[in-house]
Amino acid sequence: MTEPFWWPQILAATSLRRQAAGMLLAHATPTVVGGTLRLEFGRADIAAAWRESGSQAALEGAMKAGGMAMPVEVVLAHAAPA
Repeated sequence: MTEPFWWPQILAATSLRRQAAGMLLAHATPTVVGGTLRLEFGRADIAAAWRESGSQAALEGAMKAGGMAMPVEVVLAHAAPA
């Protein structure tokens, strides 16, 4: 899957709204699946920090301001089978 074309603009807008959100999003792989923005984090501690920080509200606000209102789902990347 490829990154949405509008992701760089939304990432920049979110970073302006909240520095921590931008730092955490730098660890996410964004994709759009069935109309939902899926943020995949490779580390559980980063995913937990995202959930606890209130950063999702900053992202959703930036998305709404950019005309990209859609649900956001956070998932933890699973290791590929050996």
